[in-house]
Amino acid sequence: MPELPDVETFKRYLDATSLHQRIVNVDVRSAYLLKDLSGREFTRELKRRRFEASRRHGKHLFVRADSRTWLRLHFGMTGFLHYFKSEEKAPRHARVVFVFEKHYRLAFDDQRKFGEIGLIKDVDEYLKKRGLGPDALDVDLAEFKNIFGKHRGTVKSILMNQKLIAGIGNIYADEILCRARIHPATQISSLEDKAVAKLFRATRYILEKAIAAKADVDLMPKSWLLPHRGKGGKCPRCGRELKSATIGGRTAWFCPHCQKKTV
Repeated sequence: MPELPDVETFKRYLDATSLHQRIVNVDVRSAYLLKDLSGREFTRELKRRRFEASRRHGKHLFVRADSRTWLRLHFGMTGFLHYFKSEEKAPRHARVVFVFEKHYRLAFDDQRKFGEIGLIKDVDEYLKKRGLGPDALDVDLAEFKNIFGKHRGTVKSILMNQKLIAGIGNIYADEILCRARIHPATQISSLEDKAVAKLFRATRYILEKAIAAKADVDLMPKSWLLPHRGKGGKCPRCGRELKSATIGGRTAWFCPHCQKKTV
């Protein structure tokens, strides 16, 4: 599932390819992804407008079409963006295609159709209504400590709770905890102040490095968990076999030697 680094990569891709071009049509191939409006209404709202700027918050991408309209994109499990020339064949799972006046198009591709596309008037109001927490890269150390000091549960569940910190999902939560050497099932009440600060530094480091790698596993360091994550994988630090456990309804991968479980 696309997480913060993936969506930031999509944002930069859209910024580099699709801004300031007039939209002459919107080809809605699967209205299932549209929220609260029909394909015809969606097309009417965007036709003849331009994407002028974008904003990411957590796993959500917002694109400003004019002073009162924002396009909202959530990529679900398999969503991504693809920019192509009009004469080229659209991606196989293109669900919505924005047609620009100079023979280029931007497709929202989503094989499993778990993504969402909508139009909103105010981004901040939408974030408030959805109850989303601050973006993971906007949180400073003091706010991070405050979040962890006010809640109870496992450290992985807190990291992934979008109402507390927006943007971190299953994969990067495991990566962050691996770097911080904290077992994913550790209760946050048992973490000392020093450990929380270490976790904060690991969060910033992993997210920023993953963005620099364009969320591409092949471009990430081999010393990270992600290239080895899965059955039969070995810890990149000590070489021992990785283990998995279900925590908060999600599968966590970790090294039981490097990430000792505390009571």
